[in-house]
Amino acid sequence: MAPEPSVQNAGLQQADMGAAYQQVYDLLGTMYWEASDLSAKDLLFGAREAVGKILDDIDQQELRTNEQAMKALAPQFSATNAALKKIQDDISQITKNISTAASAIAAISKVLSFFA
Repeated sequence: MAPEPSVQNAGLQQADMGAAYQQVYDLLGTMYWEASDLSAKDLLFGAREAVGKILDDIDQQELRTNEQAMKALAPQFSATNAALKKIQDDISQITKNISTAASAIAAISKVLSFFA
């Protein structure tokens, strides 16, 4: 089982947490259409769906100011971030578009940095 994200280091005070996840969400959509491998498409689709759920939860629960809501969603953040890390590690097999790959690596790194 993955460790829960640290609430203290989760970037809750950072106004751009939602923007960072939104950027990843958009890039996952682009990468989906660029991917030629069915298993990569499945990974991207699942990760995009999970990021979309996080975006909904961020909007609904105002996580930046609600530590209890963050704790309740910790398993969801952990699972989603693990999928994003796998995408980041496998980026060269997922997309051959250098610009998309670079943007995805940067966007995923930013999201993961909230939980470092």
